[in-house]
Amino acid sequence: MRCLIAVALAGMVLPGFAQAADGDYIRRFLVPFTGGGIVKLSLDGSPWRVNCRLDPTVSENAVTLAGNCRLKFIFFLSNDIEAKLRYDPASDSYSGTYVVDGGPPALLSGRRKDDTLTLNVRWPTPVNGHPEATIVITNDTKRFTLTTIDTIGLNGKPVITSDLAFNAPAPAR
Repeated sequence: MRCLIAVALAGMVLPGFAQAADGDYIRRFLVPFTGGGIVKLSLDGSPWRVNCRLDPTVSENAVTLAGNCRLKFIFFLSNDIEAKLRYDPASDSYSGTYVVDGGPPALLSGRRKDDTLTLNVRWPTPVNGHPEATIVITNDTKRFTLTTIDTIGLNGKPVITSDLAFNAPAPAR
């Protein structure tokens, strides 16, 4: 579940400012998001459905997404998550941390192209047999998706271990 939550939170805690519209991009995360999808607790395990809620805190060139993901229909099995990302205009890159239930932080680093932020994840201890994964976050202003990609073994084929979609609240009428 740590891998799943990491994906969700990392995606939520995304971008800052880079290309011409980076300020606009980070502001896309200024609303609470709800959503969910599937998470695999191991590379060869069956996927589990999860529900998540993320609340943002934004400052110049940075965003923090904090919230909770829980297994659907199992209310007592949930994880608090927090993702912090900062954009560095000098290097045109993002860096940050991802924490599950107050544990040791995973390190995040990556770049944005158009609506998509690709983050390298370095876990503090091996997850699924190795210390790294990739999170891909796409935010088109109305919704964002977060996909975590792991590999089987050290040089194996890529496996999607979480695939989440989040929606912003509908405008009030």
